[in-house]
Amino acid sequence: MGQFKRIANIIQPFFNPDECFNFINSVKDEKIYFIVSGSLGQQMAPRLENLDQVQYIYLFCGNKANHEEWIKKYKKIKSIHTKIKELCLTVKYDINQFDKGLTSISILSRVSMANLDDSDKQFVYLQMIKHAILEINYDKKIRKNYTDFVRQFYLNSDQQLNIIDTFEENYNLHSPIWWYTRKCNIYHMLRKAFYKKDFEIIWRLGFFIRDLNRDIRKSHLQTHNHQRSLVTVYRTTAIKTADFEKLERSEGGVLAFDDFLITTLELNVALKFANTLCNDPGMIAIIFKIDIDPITSTMSYIALNNLSFFSNTEGEVLFSMNTIFRIEKLEKRQDRLYQVNLTAVGKKDEEIKNILEYMDEVTLGLSGWYKLAKLLVDVKQYDGAENIYKFCFSQTQENHRDERAFVQHELGHLNELKNNYPSAIEHYRTALGIDLKHLEAVHPALLSTHVNLGDVLLKNGDFNEAIKEYKSALKIEKPEKLNVPVQYNNIGKVFLKQRMYSEAQQNFEKAVQILLQEFPTARRELADTYHNIGEMYYLMKDYAKALNYYDKTLELDQKVFSQNDPSLASTYYNLATVNEALKLHKKAIQYVEKAVEIVQAFYGNNHAETKAYVKYRTQLQQTS
Repeated sequence: MGQFKRIANIIQPFFNPDECFNFINSVKDEKIYFIVSGSLGQQMAPRLENLDQVQYIYLFCGNKANHEEWIKKYKKIKSIHTKIKELCLTVKYDINQFDKGLTSISILSRVSMANLDDSDKQFVYLQMIKHAILEINYDKKIRKNYTDFVRQFYLNSDQQLNIIDTFEENYNLHSPIWWYTRKCNIYHMLRKAFYKKDFEIIWRLGFFIRDLNRDIRKSHLQTHNHQRSLVTVYRTTAIKTADFEKLERSEGGVLAFDDFLITTLELNVALKFANTLCNDPGMIAIIFKIDIDPITSTMSYIALNNLSFFSNTEGEVLFSMNTIFRIEKLEKRQDRLYQVNLTAVGKKDEEIKNILEYMDEVTLGLSGWYKLAKLLVDVKQYDGAENIYKFCFSQTQENHRDERAFVQHELGHLNELKNNYPSAIEHYRTALGIDLKHLEAVHPALLSTHVNLGDVLLKNGDFNEAIKEYKSALKIEKPEKLNVPVQYNNIGKVFLKQRMYSEAQQNFEKAVQILLQEFPTARRELADTYHNIGEMYYLMKDYAKALNYYDKTLELDQKVFSQNDPSLASTYYNLATVNEALKLHKKAIQYVEKAVEIVQAFYGNNHAETKAYVKYRTQLQQTS
């Protein structure tokens, strides 16, 4: 067992096949190298063969000849061994080869930044997250934060724990390039984190990502700054068939390598490695041929020659973070092996300019840790964002009240997004408590916290407390212009939730009166209030009045939103329900058809809202 611990981080022995299969089925994002005795392997191989988690199977037995015939039926059985040392060397080589072929890429096939689909949005946000990481000023505390965090993954490996101790104590004695090319835990953690989009690990490694990126850029300026001739390098990887199909469709688009990129100057080296990757039936081997024009390209790269931990790195080139390329051409070299020709793009590239402008808009006014946390919230990486906010709060001094209140407010918002309402309420109230220690109760800075706290209290069913917060918002001095009618509308919604129609109506009417008299151009706010009044009359079964207010809502929505906005779909859906209640089935179907058309175009067919609208349309069609 000790020999295996030197080649793998997690060793999991089993003596019961059923328990073993239960464990394998629980593994989602890792590869398993399965070692089993010959006789037991013969029993388990049929089930193991079809499990994606299992990379290879190795038989360890006393007599190879007993098993050489039956194993021919199973592609995942890599080899048979009678000596433990030989087995360990084979497994170690296979793990290293798989890790070497692991490359995380993102593809953007569309030119427009408007209405990005989920895949394109992932590309853009990943670039933003990497940019944010590189902008943060880190101190020694974050390095200690990382080493404390990473030790939990290597509790059974004394070798890796010793390397972590060495890294912590001697980090500044070597260059970041030296540490990265040592290919110890930090190298493996970083590559795996980018491959799995594990932002919890990525943000903790931010200090090293920034240092390594700076080291590469500095070395590039010293050695390659005056280079003028075209540079061609190669990178070999294996990607899933589904990812390859997207790559095929994206010719002319842009591709980013998410991690730091190690390449070779030698095509023969790339080809030799590619041939070892062609055997996996679920993967396609890819050789990326990368052409870089030093005159137009802004990316940094460095020949590893004398900079690496290892001496045998002749011909290897390491690229900095944020390497983006144009996909020029795909060429088939042989079965399951393709060459993809890429060219480096610079900031003057029109599509890259669009991406950079979009990035500036999304993160306007934010920097450092808060910029990174906001981006993680946007991509629904809530746990990573929450840990960043908690880390920032722990590092912020007591007298920096505005910043501490801001962090608590953001933690409240984050937990609200997670539907963890009790925790959201706690954080919003903590933010208010911090602010009230140095601000008057009617200070404008308290407005958003009162409103957000009221919103989450309403969602949590704490109606009286929600009304208190909205009324506190009404008392704010010099508030935002629309604050008063918006708060009356909010209070009306609380009463509506409690079916207190008279009180709800009074507050909605106050909101409408103020909006019409003082804010005639506030169409969105007026539409929202009309919608709530329509809902109120619908619940009161006064369908004629409900229809009247939903019609008013639609009239305003059509002036505010584009034809394909989901807000319009919601209004069409409400009009369908009230027309159904009035026995006007033909009109109801017409409205729900419009709603379905919008959500299908915006969300796709698998979104919950689309499914709900389609189901309702089917019900209407069956009863008409």
